[in-house]
Amino acid sequence: MKHTQASDGIPLKFYCAWYCPFAQRAWMALLHKGLDFEYIEVDPYRESQWWLEISRGRAMVPVIVSPPDGDAGPTTVIDSTRILEYLEDLVPDCNPLYPDDANTRAELRFWIDHVNERIVPHMYRFLRAEQPGDSRNASRQALLEGLRAFGEALSPSGPFFAGTELTAVDLALAPFAYRIDTLLGHYRAFAVPSSGDGWPRYQRWFRSMCDTAIFKATLSDPDSYRQRLIEHYLPYSQGREQ
Repeated sequence: MKHTQASDGIPLKFYCAWYCPFAQRAWMALLHKGLDFEYIEVDPYRESQWWLEISRGRAMVPVIVSPPDGDAGPTTVIDSTRILEYLEDLVPDCNPLYPDDANTRAELRFWIDHVNERIVPHMYRFLRAEQPGDSRNASRQALLEGLRAFGEALSPSGPFFAGTELTAVDLALAPFAYRIDTLLGHYRAFAVPSSGDGWPRYQRWFRSMCDTAIFKATLSDPDSYRQRLIEHYLPYSQGREQ
């Protein structure tokens, strides 16, 4: 994979937390784009003045800080969706994540919003619903509906969302799909269906994403990563804060 230097040969600074799916999105994009970057592991829950300044007062990962450009100072980009867009703007010709066509690009952005609004929140609600009942059932059903719509929208030719090439949509969902499989499978005995509607396409997509080099490279310790995630998210599964 070709690697591209940031301005003046200075790498980007990438602030990450190993367990965070939002940060994993950005990490995968950096690798896909072949950009040189400095990985900096942080604990976003420790709201030190240093960390608040770096994260623009948000105390959340991911954060990317670009080197100064001429007279302009460094650029700080927060929010995983914005980072995907920023990296595309930074090196648009290097392994594109968005198509050139405005209409197709708008369609991809719709599905990124779908992931962010119709899948991610319900995953967390389902995980945090410790007690069986209406709340847990509602979050489970909403998650299934969001995933089903995504599966039905997948390219028939696959294996990725828009066909044979990775897009920002694939990177947007992959870290959460892995946690749906790992965390909800462990704590809620949940499994994504394999037949009917768009489920076979989804299952093929999920296997393909897990097999990509950039996904495997963002599992900080492949041999223990799954178990470490399960242990890390135990408080969530009990309805408590992290």
